Amino acid sequence: MVINMSENIDIDAQRGTKLGLTGKQIDIARILADPTETRTIKAICDDQGVPRRTFYNWYSKPEYKKYVDSLIDKYTDAELGGIWKALTRKAHSGDMAAIKLFMEMKGKYKEIKEIKHNFENLTDEQLDNRLQELMKKVGDNSSIQIDIK
Repeated sequence: MVINMSENIDIDAQRGTKLGLTGKQIDIARILADPTETRTIKAICDDQGVPRRTFYNWYSKPEYKKYVDSLIDKYTDAELGGIWKALTRKAHSGDMAAIKLFMEMKGKYKEIKEIKHNFENLTDEQLDNRLQELMKKVGDNSSIQIDIK
C-alpha cells in the first residue's frame, strides 16, 4: 500500500483551516509532529518567524494542542507496522526484553509478584478483605500465588 503524503498534508491543512488555524500554526504543528524533527521550540519558532510567546499562547489552547496531537497520532499510527516487525525481529534474535514485551502485548505473559504477609490470627472475613486488597495491589496483568502456612 502506498500512502500519498502530499494528500495527507493537504487534508491536515484543510482540517486545520476549518479549526480556524493560520498557515503558520499549521506549519509549526506539522514540524512538532514530525518524528524526524530535532530542533528546539526556540529554533523552530525562529526559523518560522514566530515569537516563542506566540507559540506558547497557541499551544495553551486546547484546540491547537488537540490538532498537534492528532498529527502525532497519524505519524505514530503509520509507524506501527514497522515497529511491530522490528520487535518481532528482536524477539526472534533472542532479545529477552523484546520477547517479554511481545508476550505482554499478546496477553501471553503475566508477571508473578511475590508478597509476603503474615495471615496469622485473622478471622475469615479479615482474611478475605486482606486478600482482596492484595489482589488490587498486584493488578490484573499478574498471577497470584498464595502460600498460607
